[in-house]
Amino acid sequence: MTEPDGRSFEVGRRRRPRWMTFFTVLMFLFGANVFVDSIDDLYRLATAKAKVIHNLEDLGNPQNEAILRAQSVLDNELFVNRPKVMAVQRGVRLLLGLVYLFAVAAVVTRDPRGRRACVLANWLGLAWSMANAVFLLLWVRPALPWVLPKLVQALGEDATRMGRPVPTAEVVAEQSRLFLIYGPVTLCGVGMVLSLLLLAYFAGRRMRWFYEQLGQAHG
Repeated sequence: MTEPDGRSFEVGRRRRPRWMTFFTVLMFLFGANVFVDSIDDLYRLATAKAKVIHNLEDLGNPQNEAILRAQSVLDNELFVNRPKVMAVQRGVRLLLGLVYLFAVAAVVTRDPRGRRACVLANWLGLAWSMANAVFLLLWVRPALPWVLPKLVQALGEDATRMGRPVPTAEVVAEQSRLFLIYGPVTLCGVGMVLSLLLLAYFAGRRMRWFYEQLGQAHG
């Protein structure tokens, strides 16, 4: 059989487009990470257990240490004070991870529905990225002021233990907005671009042709 660009391969048994393999791996990494993180968060919500970070010094980068500590403090405070909202947010994220993993499984097993599964997964990924950016800006950002005292205390204790200057409340507030809100919002933007790229690929002419032939092979 011949591809639209003139090259040939045998559908259903041997080679698949290289870009298809690359994008499938990306979807697997994203889906698996979202799924595992969501399971962990929902477990902590159900058991009321706080996130505990061990061996923070092993990171070897003060900024990374501060970001990780601040994120854990923020999550713990939100989980305690807004458990229902966080349960819904993490539950939706868990479902998104499952959809991505289902799409990956469909591609790997050469299911004729694989293209449609990937298109669905990436439409949901696009919607999630947009909704999560709004969630961060309109819900999490207003929560930072009442979480700030805990952030100042935790980062001050880390700085004292490691023999570093203790950050002021003003610095902690500024850095928290930058790394806990605007940084993740930027990542949401990257997620939107990636979802659009994957949508364009799996909805494109080459993938339509590939799955038409695959459906005929299975038929």
